[in-house]
Amino acid sequence: MVALSDPLRDKIEAALRRGLTSPDTIIDVSSSGVRDKLHVLVVSRDLDNKTERQKQEFLWALLDDAVKAQSLTADELQRVSLVLPVSVDELRR
Repeated sequence: MVALSDPLRDKIEAALRRGLTSPDTIIDVSSSGVRDKLHVLVVSRDLDNKTERQKQEFLWALLDDAVKAQSLTADELQRVSLVLPVSVDELRR
């Protein structure tokens, strides 16, 4: 299990926030319950008007960029087993 104080949670959130412009974006990084894997939930207006595939590609690209910028390691990124993107438009339906 991932400890609540796991600094990786903060690193993942920071990596995503760098690429998301909406100030009311919600990012939740939580334990998947399987070994040390993490699930990431992102609710943001930045995801409005995007298909599911576009949302996934956008968020994973932000995480990949963090690896290239060396703010995340490839091993840390491999701990993310699920990214769940939700647009604010979806919540209004």
